[in-house]
Amino acid sequence: MVANPASGKPKRLDHIINELVDFLDNYSLKYEVFLTSRSKNAWRIVEKNFDENFTDLLIIGGDGTINEAINGLKYDVPVSFIPNGTGNDYVKTLNIGGSLREQLEVLRVGRIKKVDLGVCNARKFLNGVGVGFDGQIVADMVGKKSILKGPVKYYYHVLSILASYRSRIFNYTIDTNQQSKNLILLCVAKGTTFGGSFKLTPQAKLDDGLLHYCEIGKINGLRRFLNIHKLQGGSHNTLPEVRLGSATSISIAANNQLHAHIDGEYFGQPPFDFGVIKAGLKVRVKN
Repeated sequence: MVANPASGKPKRLDHIINELVDFLDNYSLKYEVFLTSRSKNAWRIVEKNFDENFTDLLIIGGDGTINEAINGLKYDVPVSFIPNGTGNDYVKTLNIGGSLREQLEVLRVGRIKKVDLGVCNARKFLNGVGVGFDGQIVADMVGKKSILKGPVKYYYHVLSILASYRSRIFNYTIDTNQQSKNLILLCVAKGTTFGGSFKLTPQAKLDDGLLHYCEIGKINGLRRFLNIHKLQGGSHNTLPEVRLGSATSISIAANNQLHAHIDGEYFGQPPFDFGVIKAGLKVRVKN
């Protein structure tokens, strides 16, 4: 198992590991625990230490830890999750149980489900990549200390730039259809939810072999604040500036005015090329 001590609340991680060790020992299951450092090295830990002797991988942490661990995974084994991050967006699309006890049972006897992986510039992602407004939020949060934690910290940054963020010209291709539009954001996803509660791509599915996307065009002033609740409810496609859709490939041309996140972690600037690895990951879910 791999766990991130810097993710979520440290006391909760201690509780999770204590319960987990008791649970595994009770069933005489063998295991090893690997803790990541604050330099976010889950990728390296899994790549270096996880070999053919392991039958399952358990990831304890948030979306960023999950992303890194999956990118380090070289073996086709089932993966289980115990969420302990700020948004825990990816697991919202999986039925892994709401309580720690349920999640431990899924680890032991959960049904194996094959899901897709997204790929952006050879980097795998599970939930999605946000370019534009939501990428700028993550860029602004990088390296900034704050007394705010978790979703509250994210919402603060959303509100702080919501009125001032200007739309940008995106040059991009959806399958073979070239586009040039003035957008606030373009989200490319396999999951549905971002930032803890914003359902940018409510139509997305983990196992349909497709990329799902959300385009939000130029929305001015007060209308942004008046309609932000629609993002949380997943009804923003009723706005004329919003377009939802799906594709097998998407590319975004270089633009130094755009920033991006991948599964909630800062990812830099385009150009980006997106694709899908169909049934690229085995996950354990409730029976």
